[in-house]
Order: sequence, then structure tokens, then C-alpha cells
Amino acid sequence: MAKVTKVRYCTPEKLALISKENKDLYEKYLKSSIIKNKDVEHTSYKIYKNYFYQFLVFIAEKYNNLGLYSEDFFNNAVDIMEDFMSFCSNELQNHKKVINTKLSAVSTFYLWSMKRRLINSHPFDKKLDRMKGANEEKIINSYFLNDEQVKKIMRGLLNEKKYDTQDQLIFSIMLDSANRVGAIHKLTLSSLDLDSMVFNDIREKRGYKVEVAFSESTKDVIEEWLEMRKDLDNLQVDSLFITKQDGQYKQMGYTTIQNRVRKIGEIVGLSDFHAHCVRKSKLNDIYTKTGDLMLAAEYANHKGTEVTKLYIKPKSKTEIRDKIKELSNKEINSK
Repeated sequence: MAKVTKVRYCTPEKLALISKENKDLYEKYLKSSIIKNKDVEHTSYKIYKNYFYQFLVFIAEKYNNLGLYSEDFFNNAVDIMEDFMSFCSNELQNHKKVINTKLSAVSTFYLWSMKRRLINSHPFDKKLDRMKGANEEKIINSYFLNDEQVKKIMRGLLNEKKYDTQDQLIFSIMLDSANRVGAIHKLTLSSLDLDSMVFNDIREKRGYKVEVAFSESTKDVIEEWLEMRKDLDNLQVDSLFITKQDGQYKQMGYTTIQNRVRKIGEIVGLSDFHAHCVRKSKLNDIYTKTGDLMLAAEYANHKGTEVTKLYIKPKSKTEIRDKIKELSNKEINSK
């Protein structure tokens, strides 16, 4: 499968083209949304904001900063949105899922505007066909690490100079806990229980509080890191993962953690490795070694096993063939 191609569109110069009126309207909506659900301010809302600003730059460049509530926009909304979809596909090389998410980002703004009675109707709701086949489209590769790959990564993190203690911890805690990167990003010193080897009450997807458990070996690295922190920020920053900006230490950003995971994948030759692969690897390993799908679901903080099935590595044709042969032999031998 071809790798995802990233095209940088929202440069500072292009962002400066957005009209103050359109920008103010969106920022008012964003502020209102964050108040209602602050837990996803740096995850879902950050993605939606980036997508909406792409839309605003597109409106600025292609439609002379047409007002979001203007009569011209409402009269031509379907054509404008289809033009934006085409632009995303052809110019930005976005996949169908991404384009549909961008449409949702714009649509959600107008739904909020209706609730606030700032407009009387939605300009393109139920008038616009979304990209077909998006659910079947695979945007990023999913890798399931085997035991040998995990060992190779661990050795690389210890021996290669371009990796540091925080890289070791990010990978180890992700692999131990199978938590989402959103939870890993929020780990704090105040939530750490070293004796029980767990971080307590970490907000994850949709604001749910979860535990982030880790192993004895990871505990040793955490203790080492805490000692190192005394010489860095003297443990003043509550976040477990920190970065230095403008001479001061602060919480490491969500995107920085993702980029570190991608760099870690290079140890085993995976240039497009991502955090969700670590989560899938752990859950698949639990299921493979125990055969207990419910156990894997519980560890994943899934409410049922249907979603967890998507985290299990599909069997190859040869594996299925060998399994059928094994079952057939058992049936013959039992007669």
C-alpha cells in the first residue's frame, strides 16, 4: 500500500489571508465547544480546528473570504463544499475518511450555529453526498509487533544514542498498558502510584478515567527518570513527559509523543509506525497467548468484544489452512 502523502497547506502566510470575521465566528464556536468537553481540547478539537482552518484558507483563496453566514455562501453551499472535497482529494491528496471528517468539522460548526439561533438552517445538511467507501478505505498501516521485534526495539532504545530515557518510557508504558496515546500524553507525577505500578484516574477517550498499568522493568526506568528530573526541573512540572521550550520545561505535546513513536519504529524498519500499533500489538498478544477475547477487551477499556476484534491480527491463508488440517486430523484420530 502506498504511504500517506502529506501536503502542507496552512502556512502562516495563508492563515493570514483568513478574514477576521470568519476567524472570530469559528473561534467563538470552538470556545463554546471546549467549555462543554474540555477533555478532548488537545485531541479531537485540535484535529477539527486544523481541518476547519484548512477550509477557511480555502474560502479565503478560492472564494474571496466569503462570509460563513453570508447569503452567497448559503445559496452556493453545496457547490462550494463539493469544490472543497475535490480540492482535498486532488490537491491535498486526502483519503476519503479524512475528507468526510473535514466535512463533519464544517457541518458541526453550522449545527452549533443553528442551536445558537445565529442562522435559520444548515446550508448543506442532507444535500451533500459524502465520499463513498470511506469505511473500507485503509488510511494508515497497522503493524503487529512480534516478540522479536519488541526485543529489538528495547535493545535499540537502550543502545542507540538518538533515543533517550523518555523514549524508553513512552514505548514501555504504551506496551505494558495498551492505553491510547491520549492517556499517555496526560500521565502525571501526582497520579503515579509506584508501589502498585499504576497511574490512577487518567482521562482518556471521551473523558473516561482509566488506569495506566506498567511492569516491574518499567518501574525501574520510571525511578531512573525521576532521579534525572531532579537535575532538570526538580520535579516542578507535574507531567511525566516534559520538553524544554524557551528555557523552561513544560508538558510534552501530544504530537511530539506521536513523532517519538514514529521514530522508534525505525528501529525495526517501520517508517510509518504509529502509537496505535503499540496498543494493537499488546491486545493481539494478550489474545494470542490466552485465547480470551474478553480479557483483551477489558484491558483495552472496551465496553464489549466487537471493537476488540478489530485489534486482533487477521490470520493468514496459510494459518487458516494449517488450522483446518489440524482440526481434520483430530477428527480422524478420534474415530
